[in-house]
Amino acid sequence: MSDEQPESTVLGNLLVEPVELDKTFDEVLPLLPEEETELEGTFTWQIDDWFSLKDGKYSSPRFKIGKFEWDVLLFPNGNRNKGIAIYLEPHFLDTEQGNQPDNNDWHCCAQFAIVLSRPEEDSDVNIINRSHHRFNATETDWGFANFTDQNHLKYPTKTRNSPLLKDGQLNITVYVRILKDPTGVLWHNFVNYDSKKITGYVGFKNQGATCYLNSLLQSYFFTKYFRKLVYEIPTDNESPNNSVPLALQKAFYQLQVSNDPLDTLELTRSFGWDSGDAFTQHDVQELNRILMDRLENKMKNTPVEGELNEIFVGKMKSFIKCIDVDYESSRVEDFWDLQLNVKNMKNLAESFDSYTELELMNGENQYAAQDYGLQDAEKGVIFEYLPPVLHLQLKRFEYDFNYDQLIKINDRYEFPESIDLSKFLDKDSKQKEPVTYNLHGVLVHAGDISTGHYYTMIKPGTDDKWFRFDDERVWRVTKSQVFEENFGLNRLPEEQIRTMTRERYQAYLLDRHTSAYMLVYIRSDMEEKLLQPVTKEDVPQHVIDQVEAELAEREKKEKEIQEAHLYVTLIIYNLKNFINYHGLDPIPNELLKFSYQDLTTNKEQPISLKIERTTKINTLCKQIKDALNIPENQNIRYWKMGTRQNNTIRLCDLLKMEEGDMSLEKVLENEGDESYSTIDMYIEEPYLDLQFLNLLKTKNIVTFEDITDDLVDDVRTNISSYISKLDEEPSFVHHIEKRSQHLVFVKRFEAEKQLLKGFGYVAVDETDAISKLAHIILQLINRDPTDIDRLSLFEEINISNINQLSLQSQFYNVELGLGDIITFEMKNNKDIHKYPTEAPFYGTLLEYYNFLEHRVNLRFSKVSNSDDDYTVNEEEGQEEILGYDKLVPSTTSTKFDIWIHSNIKYSELAKIVSKKTGIEPEYLKIFAVYSNGRFPLNSRSTLSDYLMKEYNCNSIPPFQYEELSIPLKDFEHLRPIKFYWLKDSYIHYQSHEFEVAGNCSVEEFLDKIQQKIGFTDEEKSKILLWTNYDFEFQGVLSRDTLFKQISKQFLIFGRILPDELDLFNKFDNYENGGVESNQHLRDVEESSSSISDQPSVSPTPDSLRYMNNPENDGHLVVVSQYFKDMDNKHGISFLFNLIPNEKFPDTRDRLHKKFGLGQKEFSRIKLGVLFTTAQGKSFKSLQNYSEEELGGIVLFDVMSNLDTIFMDHPDRLRSHNSYDRPMVIKN
Repeated sequence: MSDEQPESTVLGNLLVEPVELDKTFDEVLPLLPEEETELEGTFTWQIDDWFSLKDGKYSSPRFKIGKFEWDVLLFPNGNRNKGIAIYLEPHFLDTEQGNQPDNNDWHCCAQFAIVLSRPEEDSDVNIINRSHHRFNATETDWGFANFTDQNHLKYPTKTRNSPLLKDGQLNITVYVRILKDPTGVLWHNFVNYDSKKITGYVGFKNQGATCYLNSLLQSYFFTKYFRKLVYEIPTDNESPNNSVPLALQKAFYQLQVSNDPLDTLELTRSFGWDSGDAFTQHDVQELNRILMDRLENKMKNTPVEGELNEIFVGKMKSFIKCIDVDYESSRVEDFWDLQLNVKNMKNLAESFDSYTELELMNGENQYAAQDYGLQDAEKGVIFEYLPPVLHLQLKRFEYDFNYDQLIKINDRYEFPESIDLSKFLDKDSKQKEPVTYNLHGVLVHAGDISTGHYYTMIKPGTDDKWFRFDDERVWRVTKSQVFEENFGLNRLPEEQIRTMTRERYQAYLLDRHTSAYMLVYIRSDMEEKLLQPVTKEDVPQHVIDQVEAELAEREKKEKEIQEAHLYVTLIIYNLKNFINYHGLDPIPNELLKFSYQDLTTNKEQPISLKIERTTKINTLCKQIKDALNIPENQNIRYWKMGTRQNNTIRLCDLLKMEEGDMSLEKVLENEGDESYSTIDMYIEEPYLDLQFLNLLKTKNIVTFEDITDDLVDDVRTNISSYISKLDEEPSFVHHIEKRSQHLVFVKRFEAEKQLLKGFGYVAVDETDAISKLAHIILQLINRDPTDIDRLSLFEEINISNINQLSLQSQFYNVELGLGDIITFEMKNNKDIHKYPTEAPFYGTLLEYYNFLEHRVNLRFSKVSNSDDDYTVNEEEGQEEILGYDKLVPSTTSTKFDIWIHSNIKYSELAKIVSKKTGIEPEYLKIFAVYSNGRFPLNSRSTLSDYLMKEYNCNSIPPFQYEELSIPLKDFEHLRPIKFYWLKDSYIHYQSHEFEVAGNCSVEEFLDKIQQKIGFTDEEKSKILLWTNYDFEFQGVLSRDTLFKQISKQFLIFGRILPDELDLFNKFDNYENGGVESNQHLRDVEESSSSISDQPSVSPTPDSLRYMNNPENDGHLVVVSQYFKDMDNKHGISFLFNLIPNEKFPDTRDRLHKKFGLGQKEFSRIKLGVLFTTAQGKSFKSLQNYSEEELGGIVLFDVMSNLDTIFMDHPDRLRSHNSYDRPMVIKN
């Protein structure tokens, strides 16, 4: 684009006919693929004398092509470079008037070529440059800043025998192809793009990594019937901060009416998400299912209950049907979406074929049919009902077991605009309507497994118009962009990739990594109903009111921002505010909000005046006096307040308001404050000075016990009368300018009331002794002068710096001056601990200031029905528990908050919570609740141990409490146990957490967990318990083992294994019957020494490896799992019994059944054995043997007790790494 230059000179003429280059138009300007031509045109500008061009810029005469007149801009000496610069410029014409309109809303997408050629030899001597551009009112020209070197015009080159100039003449020919722009955004740079204006739709702002959420929300928004259902969920009395339906209703309504992109902060806040969730890219399918589950729950017991199922839920039947007998086993299940394979599939139809493909069960895999025995059968899935809206999840992301990680499948995979799924319906299905589906949504992922971006293509109606919703922007797209560009791309051969340019390779990568991962099809018979327009009448009125109120407030704030330079907001404080303030500083300081947050009465709040900067000072002073009910004839002073370097707020400057005709703007300019939009101002009324009030009191003119609002009003009203009763008129009446500018604030601390509050202010002389102020204070609080020894004064420097003052010092000695704060207390002879107040009690001013510095607000709630065995739930009442003689009082409150010192000891905290709840403090268990878990407070801890190191008001976690059936100190000696219960496999387990005493035996533990897990007495007698550490087997736990003997680092597993348990017991009994005793198969040492927390992983004594029990019933070997490398262990290591004379194929089948994998998956596992020989350990892989050879192997004959069978296979339990944030919608 050319730089701004002075107007160009129009030069020369256009030839009647453009010159011929002996090339067709398409040869000069090849058509761009997939673009459609609207108009084409050519013109030639002939320059007669190049050497006469002295100006910097010239333009050609104009040539009309379509709705535009085109000219060439020529910079013969270059446009800030040495080469010749040439640009093409269109001028939009009003088609009716034939001249340029004022409207700037125009654009033209054009391909063009500019040709410099030698007159009469144009086809032989020429230079051609090509480009394309979207011309508009802000980018009016485009071309070549360095078209060619100037010497090329004057001299021949290696490729041209003649120069371009012929006797100073030059032909410049322009080829223009105007292209159609069906989407309106061809080559758009999206600068100042208005989605609403162009498309009628708006997008969502991206919070960080919420593009996947934005895509899903847009998809649901345009499923218009779903939007109507959401609007029908009752949300009248809910808050959008914790109500997902209300937040979603507001988001949908704003999408309907807003002109600007929306943010999803309110919606994600209703999910219970924090900023970490906003920057975590979750899986769309996971979000889809969780969101639908939440909405379904919210719809229960409402008029729209079950409606979501009507739209999104289909039914499929899984069946096994015998071939030779009339028997079928089937199960019908609901589905919200379908996950379809992409790998090795060409298109959607093949994926459905694969999904419903029949599996033949024959040979060794015959089906055991009830009453018929083993039978050949067909296993498969068929659809019973297909829903109106079909969500298809394309499995672009798969776990690669070879690489042990998730990968993205980028291969080409086609999906149609319409698809008929009739053949996949059960022939006995009751679904009569047609099952032809039309595509309405394509959710796209561009990127790889670890990085990428989500957006969606949507067809909002039935008119075949597609739009791309990409976070904030929305634009029209072509069908090719919807389909072809989102099919993905097969990997090209390496030879072809190596020949690519850098730009082509980047384009190839982008094409390959951009593909659809979710499709939304709507059944053709339901399109009209599901896509009918949603009007304002469908939206709940309270949602409209909330959105419009928020919009009005936003517009108000925007207007205030726009007009801010015209106004100053004065925040005005006076004595009334100070005497009603109970915190640090003279006025509320937002940085110290925690110090006064619950101590406010709203009387400490200032008045706010929005004043035009042009307001005259005398008018402003009258406004302030009127607002505070100050007599107009009284002299007052106006102080500006500011923040000191230590972040405290103090008086800082006296505003000179004497010149009444001066404007406020001029006063602020004189003070250097003209840029301020808000100013904190303190009004000093000299007649309310402590020294003057004390004078009125000692003269018996005014009688008062304390300085109150009523006293302030009384003095203001009657000040003239009171002054007249004095012997001498105070100087401030006529000469306020002579008054001392060392205005000091005074606060009072009353221990018996646990109260710090403003007392007043006083103007002091630097040379005054502090004792002078002390005597005034004693008189004002009705104390004798002899009480001065009990009066202590302190300077409040900042929150953590409170210094005691010597009464003998002068103000200037201790650097007390303008705006400083003095706090006093009277030491009381009364025992402070007898004051009726809640503990803790702060008996001195310094203790109380320390409390204000470290106070935190704790919000408590009761744990709802804990399943902990030692927790008393509400229904248990006041029963006697485990012999503890304790009366459990009724709970008085379940939710409350308290302000407390952050360094309070747990014992003191428990006493305070006890008073709130009625639970004895020793039986309270308190938790700090963070996003990553609940943390119980230790009985020997302080509260600060459970707060973040640099905590603030916003980082204090909520707290919970519960009542224990035993004292907390006893409870803390319980040992936490994580127990893994294996029901019928070694790859799936239930994890349970228990707390047991150290002297609890395994037998007692089984009794304890029996009801929770749900096994019978007979099953309990067959349970084998064993331990693992670092994926290695450690030993079996016998029934009499105590938990204090088990290393805390061991994992404990349990499963009903009668054969293994019986064999273990026989070994154990035989060994204890007289043979040399060794602690085999146990991971405990029954010695008197304490058990270390460090696990012992030493092998069992070798003597046992060769020991057979007398009945010769079998061997117990260890099964261990790893992947590729034996050091890369995973999964559960467990015991497995070898049976004498059992052939290996039968042993393998038993292991397969106990392990729990499907036949196909288990067949991929590589088996090997590590066995003991006279020469030591020997490992043998069983992979290279034929089935016939394996049939001759008996592992019982090869292996001894505690030898190992190894299984080499990937860890199927690793679905995500430990650092992933799980997705949760909490509300």
